[in-house]
Amino acid sequence: MSESTKMDFPELDLGLALSKAEGNLNFLAQATNTEGDQTLTISQGMAILDALHAVQEARKKLQVVLYEQRKK
Repeated sequence: MSESTKMDFPELDLGLALSKAEGNLNFLAQATNTEGDQTLTISQGMAILDALHAVQEARKKLQVVLYEQRKK
């Protein structure tokens, strides 16, 4: 996607970026949530889950904003 295309659809670009971040964080959360996995500390695991939750909340708020804009 070219830079000019990204500027034409900022809502779409934001939604795609949030989806990508959410997918990556879901992958990390699932990959580190296995029995016997000792590669991360509890704090690191909690940081992944906190970031995942923040991205999910941001995506939900974006959906509300876009819905309200379309109603007008």
